[in-house]
Amino acid sequence: MMMMKVLKSVSMLALVTSCAGFSTAPVSTRLTHSMNIAAEKIPLATSKTSFSTPTNRASTTTVYASNLDTEEETEGGFLSGVSINPPYLAAYVIFLGFAFFKSMTEEAGASNDILQQFLADPLNPGCNELFVTIFNLLGLYFIPIACLLMPGAKNQKYPATPFLLGSMFGGYGLIGPYAFTRTPDAAVKTKADLGWVTANILENKIFNWFIAVAFTSAYITSGGVNALISDASGTIDGYGQLFSDTAIASASSVDFLILTLSAASWIPEDLARRNYKGDVAPALIAASTALLPGVGVALYCALRPSLDEE
Repeated sequence: MMMMKVLKSVSMLALVTSCAGFSTAPVSTRLTHSMNIAAEKIPLATSKTSFSTPTNRASTTTVYASNLDTEEETEGGFLSGVSINPPYLAAYVIFLGFAFFKSMTEEAGASNDILQQFLADPLNPGCNELFVTIFNLLGLYFIPIACLLMPGAKNQKYPATPFLLGSMFGGYGLIGPYAFTRTPDAAVKTKADLGWVTANILENKIFNWFIAVAFTSAYITSGGVNALISDASGTIDGYGQLFSDTAIASASSVDFLILTLSAASWIPEDLARRNYKGDVAPALIAASTALLPGVGVALYCALRPSLDEE
């Protein structure tokens, strides 16, 4: 029995030391050294670092640490450490469910016909002007949202840029996963903490005002304002009918509403990053931006306090 324990100890030691980089030593030397250790009755099997010599202890500890790192990498993954924000997840599920339901219940080809009209003439596709305004504004909404989210994007689980760029085409359907997995970051920031694009473009007041003008212009060039002034009742009724009949109108409208509310919800966090100490409550500022969807959040970005340089 004693001989079996010695042989088992010798085999284990030979395996560990060979993994630790001692394979170039003569076999007889390693076996002799192993026999000496076994004779001293050191319990090799009880610990991965219980060798008698400092060199062997260091080598085996290195192997063990490497194994731990490998295990941690294996256990980690794309979804590890993700925290979920229920309101944004709920909005995402509702949006996808609603869009799917409308697409399944609309008349065949109804949405495709409207989409072809937009591709032919984006500004004057020949359908309800109020919907045209909403649809065109959806393509711009990713910019003010980027202005709100990018200053707090540095330490997030996932990079914000792909989601923001995707939302230019897919709205909340593509920004939603980032919204419901991000961690709020209200720590005070300076421009030195930001990336180049965020610090020099998204935080640039000239750029912010340009986006505010673009949003305001979209209301006019898309015909929404003129239509409401000339025939408010007919415009609203026509929009309601389009909403009821087509998935593209109803889903786009719900998308626009969710983006507006989401953008407003991120404003108090953005103000905290700027160390805002004004008299008007951040929640009131946020709510005011929803009064004029799109334009409101764009104006906020132009008027909000600037970050300190350092």
